[in-house]
Amino acid sequence: MSGESAEHIRLVEYLIQIVEARHKTARGIMIFADHHDYAGNRPPMIGGFKPDVFAHDLPPSFRIIGEAKTAKDFEEERSRRQIQAFLEHLALYPNSSFYLAVPWFVKPKANYAIKELRQSEHTNVRIEVVTVMG
Repeated sequence: MSGESAEHIRLVEYLIQIVEARHKTARGIMIFADHHDYAGNRPPMIGGFKPDVFAHDLPPSFRIIGEAKTAKDFEEERSRRQIQAFLEHLALYPNSSFYLAVPWFVKPKANYAIKELRQSEHTNVRIEVVTVMG
């Protein structure tokens, strides 16, 4: 996470909050994040990319990947490849979710990109584009 912009860090923190609030279970949840507060708990590489947030319950019955993109990051082809790799991975697991955190003004583009990238094998993956104001 070193060298990340303050905006990107804020988006990652928002993803962590969403995952904790929406997916916490009585058995517990393991959250791995590319964030300074998670120094020893970094997400695994998936399809050659490291997501910003990776989580599962205990014992694992679902998986969650969260990716934060600033407006500038979102324009890069690498972002599309990342999202595709994460959706491919999550499609292998039941009850999986993908969260894409972007600034509010990028949401229409993000929704369109997800629509283009989503394939029939991804239909079991819950996908949501979430935004942070400011």
